[in-house]
Amino acid sequence: MTCKNYKYGEVIGLNNKHGGNIYEAAKRYGLKEEEILDFSSNINPLGISKKALKGLRDNLKHIIRYPDSNSLRLREAIGRYHSINPENILVGNGATALIYHIPKVLRPKRVLIPVPTFSEYESACKASGAKIKYVRLEEANGFRINETEIIKCLDNVHLLFLCNPNNPTGQLLQKKGVLKIINKAEKKGIIVVLDEVFIDYAERESLIKEAVKKKNLIALRAFTKFFAMPGLRLGYLVTNKTLMKKIKETIGPWPVNCLAQTAGEASLKDKRHIQESIRYIEKERAYLIKGISEIDGLMPFPSSTNFILIKIESNGLDVPKLCDILAKRGILTRDCSNFGVGDKFFRIAVKKRRENIRLLTEIRRIF
Repeated sequence: MTCKNYKYGEVIGLNNKHGGNIYEAAKRYGLKEEEILDFSSNINPLGISKKALKGLRDNLKHIIRYPDSNSLRLREAIGRYHSINPENILVGNGATALIYHIPKVLRPKRVLIPVPTFSEYESACKASGAKIKYVRLEEANGFRINETEIIKCLDNVHLLFLCNPNNPTGQLLQKKGVLKIINKAEKKGIIVVLDEVFIDYAERESLIKEAVKKKNLIALRAFTKFFAMPGLRLGYLVTNKTLMKKIKETIGPWPVNCLAQTAGEASLKDKRHIQESIRYIEKERAYLIKGISEIDGLMPFPSSTNFILIKIESNGLDVPKLCDILAKRGILTRDCSNFGVGDKFFRIAVKKRRENIRLLTEIRRIF
């Protein structure tokens, strides 16, 4: 693992292309939207909770009103879910909106970002005028985050973005290791933004409660992936009252619409859906990893999330070509080149068994 000051776009890339754009794919490949199997976005295959759907139907009438600007009921629901004070919670129009807001408000001069990781950290920091220092995670080490190496790169840094579990690698750094980084950063006066958007599948390793106590920690969560609400745009952060005051004062009015607030509150109450989702992903993830492992030329990486990073080791194909072939057959996968890993890596979401079987079948036909 090495740390270095690269030029903007040299590591992660200027093309912040994301998965889930079935509209563009349908137009490009002449497909109907409903015909497309989207493995490029990591949405819970069991979908949105029935309680959330009922809440949406029952509250459609409220769209003629302004939403609660403080999202009080939603923050109280999040507080009960995590056993934290609602005053330490700020909700926003998706976690990405909050990712952009944090450096805009805190104005760090230099930011440390481990790569490969989510490309919007880079863009958000660049937009705020920050210089970026990168820590390259080594493929030979399974792209795992090494807390000792991260700590070595903390000199002359004001903000650290850390994604745990990491996207696109699916690698989880255990709580003990993350705390080691946070504690060292605190001694150096560095604020840590801990993105836990994918930690619902490993909740025991979450540090969201510690974000209330720590002087230098901001924890991020979202309803996008696990709760399957990407179209509603709903995320939240948790931090101490001092940082909260700085971040909150410039967030603007009505950051979250009334339907998103209702759906978020209802989702957190659906304990059965939450437990079923965790069990289902564990089963189907194991099925997919086994299936990919049996295909010559492909190597899946272990994952603690609802997606899997895969490397093409032979066959002569690069990832853009593979993704194009699959897209023509109605299957979208995620080219990971703009994460900073080159053109041999792609990512697939964990979906329902019938859909997973179709994906494996089509990949076997290619390899």
